[in-house]
Amino acid sequence: MGFEFKEELKQLLPDYLELLEEQGKVESRGEGYYVCPFCNSGDKKNYTAAFHIDGTRYNCFACSKHGDIFDLVAHMENLPSDWKKHYNRTLKIMRPCLDGDKPTKSREEYIPEFTIPVDYTEYLYKCHKNVGQTDYFSKRGLSKKTIERFKLGYDSEKNLVTIPYNPNCKGYVDRVLWDGNSKYYKHGNELFNIEVLYEKSLFGNEEYVFITEGQIDAMSFEEIGLSAIGLGGVNEVSKLVQNLNEKPSNKVLVLALDNDKAGRRAIGKFIEELAETELEQEFIVDSGMYKKYKDANEFLIADRDGFIERMKRIAD
Repeated sequence: MGFEFKEELKQLLPDYLELLEEQGKVESRGEGYYVCPFCNSGDKKNYTAAFHIDGTRYNCFACSKHGDIFDLVAHMENLPSDWKKHYNRTLKIMRPCLDGDKPTKSREEYIPEFTIPVDYTEYLYKCHKNVGQTDYFSKRGLSKKTIERFKLGYDSEKNLVTIPYNPNCKGYVDRVLWDGNSKYYKHGNELFNIEVLYEKSLFGNEEYVFITEGQIDAMSFEEIGLSAIGLGGVNEVSKLVQNLNEKPSNKVLVLALDNDKAGRRAIGKFIEELAETELEQEFIVDSGMYKKYKDANEFLIADRDGFIERMKRIAD
């Protein structure tokens, strides 16, 4: 069986919440906010509304639960960690709405009127203390020194790993370690390790900064003594250009995005947007950087010595 209605079902998250409300399983606070079905928090009168919908995603500021309609159905129906079962049950529940002509609500209707500042420091430090309970990072080729330096963590209750954006641990990205629909989720939206654009490298390589798509890829370079930034996706090249426009850097950027069509398009977009700013930013593009590998981390895991030799030659 295929999953041909996956995207259509994602759009029905607001309708699913309405169905749950009609069944008395959740309580609406208005404007896309609900009492959280995970932790029961959400008193909007005191500006503590926690669980809210933003387009096809939900997030609770209080307990950090997040996901899409498949994740919520799995929770409400007490389903096991099996994506196929999540999809099939969601399809069965939402089939009438999927087949009908009921208009779905637009994303704009669910944009919150206020933003609640969230401090993740305590949670991330707790996860960091538990990082020894998972071998995920070591399997990705990262040493204990790198794990400690970037305060990487593990949440055993949610079975996910945490990657803070920067040393102050005010935001992070997590990755689930089970077969879910969405692997990564951002808490905040910052460029990982952005400070290397302006600070001296701990390892003495001060001239070059590698620009990667993912945080793990950036740490793969840091693992071998080279400075790197993780964009958090190809769509974040504009954020990097904006950052450079507001605060120029004298580093030479090595565009080390993934070795695929999306990565090459993102490199082109970066060059185009950089030209529009008229910034005199030096950068390097090497189409054969990763050889047969998709990205930096895949190269590191498969051929660590080859990765070191290749990348340090570029940075010489």
